Amino acid sequence: MKIAVAGIGGIGGILGGALAKSGADAYFYVRGENLKAIRNGGLKVDSITLGSFIARPKAASDNAEELGAMDAVFVCCKGYALEAMCRGIAPMIESDTIVVPLLNGVEISGFMRPILPSCILADGIIWVFSHIEEPGHVVQNYGKCKIIFGMSDGSRPEKLGELASALDGAGVDTQISDDIALDSWKKYLSMCGNSVVLCYYGGNVGEVRGHEGYKKVLRSVAEEIVTVARAKGSEMPVEYVDKFVEGFSKLAPETINSLYRDLTSGKPADKTELRHIIGRMVEFGRQTGVPTPYHEAVYKRFAK
Repeated sequence: MKIAVAGIGGIGGILGGALAKSGADAYFYVRGENLKAIRNGGLKVDSITLGSFIARPKAASDNAEELGAMDAVFVCCKGYALEAMCRGIAPMIESDTIVVPLLNGVEISGFMRPILPSCILADGIIWVFSHIEEPGHVVQNYGKCKIIFGMSDGSRPEKLGELASALDGAGVDTQISDDIALDSWKKYLSMCGNSVVLCYYGGNVGEVRGHEGYKKVLRSVAEEIVTVARAKGSEMPVEYVDKFVEGFSKLAPETINSLYRDLTSGKPADKTELRHIIGRMVEFGRQTGVPTPYHEAVYKRFAK
């Protein structure tokens, strides 16, 4: 199975490295200094899950035509780069190619479908804490490496199973979901909810807990997400509001997340995932008629 990983950052580097190490027919769509480093010495991977090794793909290029048509393509980029990525990878995609986005957010396939050529377009989520240490070097210091993917209509194309087998063989815990929309909303609740709370209070988890009444805000933020999810047809249990509040209480006091870090480090808003994560929630709220005041307040504050 010919598999391309598009975007060799923290996520794509771990995924692509695992596939290449396993002997899979793996290709990297990658640019800039990262591409130069990989071509010169392979991709160095240091992973608590997979070990330390040098991964060498079948080919690495910033030219999708050079890599050729694929059986499967994993899309691993930030939300603000997704449209450009879709256009860039188009030459690798045929009608029977499986495309799996592994981005923060929900309903990613719905955004991608009008841009990509006709293909088998899935949705996916990944749990991995990894980053590019320097060009050609990806590091995962802690946590797990797990992927869930599936078709929005619940179908199971044969290639989906082949792809899952390839990932399992590469040491990546993989699951095919019968309800990928619900699985995506569950992860989104934690990721987007935490982003909104941290940005609303302007501090890390410990600083948020120092505010009187913060749990009421936590609950309101989670209720906005769960209510929108249900209005959009996902049977998201209302009990997940309690789980979100409980999960926040277990985070280390110094915890922040990448969106909060980017927004408070001086990055321009359009070079962060603000619109792709929090902005999308505001859009969904308006589409469904569900009020999302906390999401709107944070979005307006940072989208200047």
